[in-house]
Amino acid sequence: MGKLVEEVRLWNTPTIGAYLLWRFSRGYIRGHSTGDSPNGLLHFIAMPILLNRRLIEPITRKRSGLQSYVRSFIDNKNSDILFSIHDRVDQKKEYTLSAIDIGISQGLLYWDTESGGIHPRDIEVKVGRGKALKKKFKQDGDKAEILGEWFAQHDLYTVIKYLKVVL
Repeated sequence: MGKLVEEVRLWNTPTIGAYLLWRFSRGYIRGHSTGDSPNGLLHFIAMPILLNRRLIEPITRKRSGLQSYVRSFIDNKNSDILFSIHDRVDQKKEYTLSAIDIGISQGLLYWDTESGGIHPRDIEVKVGRGKALKKKFKQDGDKAEILGEWFAQHDLYTVIKYLKVVL
């Protein structure tokens, strides 16, 4: 039981959120037609998706984009999960702010106050023996990048509309 409690505690820290937002931002830049960074508001939408098992599982390279992701919930008669994103955004605001703060303080992210964009720092982390990310965190980071690429294909208002979020 102690190992499970430790894993839950670790997962619920905004440090993991900072890593996921960094990966999300990297994916967004890669997927954006002009290489722009994501608007800070998109991080508040992405974070609740990336922290929920039922919302993150359908994020795969096999899907063509955000429309396919949304359609997967409707086709599987799980639209209630999709509609829960709005409430999750509201519940995770403080967590997301903490994750952004940690990301900035640790040098993963840079918040451009003039444009409102959050830029990922281009860093290369050399991991020592026994200090590599757990496989699950790496997989979730990969999914965060995919979500960032999907978000980059649309403007903020289209993302909000697809995911039924009211900001």
